[in-house]
Amino acid sequence: MEKKAISAVWLSETDLTNLNSGIGGSNLVDIKRYKKNGVDYPYVSGQAMRHYLKESIMRIVDKKDYCIPKDNGETCGNIKECILCDLFGFMTTIKGSGSNTRVSPVKMSPAMGLLSFKDNSTLDFLTRSKSGAETKGRKEGGDIVNVELAVNIYKAGLSIDLQKVGGEEELDVKNQKTKGIKYFVEIEEYKINRVKTVLEAFKNLSDYSKQARLLTDFTPNFLLIGLQDKYNHLLQKALILRKNKNIDTDRLNEVLTMLKGETIYAGILSGTIDNEKEVKEILKNNKIETKTPTEAIDKVISELK
Repeated sequence: MEKKAISAVWLSETDLTNLNSGIGGSNLVDIKRYKKNGVDYPYVSGQAMRHYLKESIMRIVDKKDYCIPKDNGETCGNIKECILCDLFGFMTTIKGSGSNTRVSPVKMSPAMGLLSFKDNSTLDFLTRSKSGAETKGRKEGGDIVNVELAVNIYKAGLSIDLQKVGGEEELDVKNQKTKGIKYFVEIEEYKINRVKTVLEAFKNLSDYSKQARLLTDFTPNFLLIGLQDKYNHLLQKALILRKNKNIDTDRLNEVLTMLKGETIYAGILSGTIDNEKEVKEILKNNKIETKTPTEAIDKVISELK
């Protein structure tokens, strides 16, 4: 692979949902929140985002190509045979000699809600039945549980370290030098296929929590995705949502200028942002063609060689 990284940043608009619960009380399923300038916003943790991407990958690949973690959370650690251990890293214990650790080539940011929680949320309830439970000779119907739900626009990011897929850096501890990357997946086509699998899974993010009654789609409404000659996360700075769902076009143009020369594609679903016309003009001035988000991902897939 000649390119060093794939980087993506996107906005996803959701209907009423609870993507990642906080601690809550016994009868409350709350929404995880962060505070900015005294205002609460919802978020989905990076750990949850990685889990949901894994779930999407597991729907695509053959069951023999990935392992199931043990009760203590340990995975097989076989980079060659297990696509999940290769892409998402692991830490396995080695009896009598510490542990074997792999840093994940695939990185996911938390998904940060950009609209205030207070102005875009409601409280719903559901019942949890207690099958067979009795109180004073009569059967209980169950508990009523309050569930926080919100509509929002979330910003999230994805990065793939292409050089690390299928391999791990070997160290010469004695001489304090690196021996370079030792590849366990020898055939280049296999490594490319693993990266393509991540991108196909990215196009189908849907296995979020509570989906029996919420049915959330978290694929991009507005996406910037790039194949980069240098590994960095600069693209994550490109999307800032200002008042009335307007993208900060000055910031967008500045970041795209910083990444001039990199291969970047954009995808927009109409109606997501209010200043769509101005954003498309900025993209055009930076020689970036606007497609749908799925088409933008497909363009990156087609460029992998």
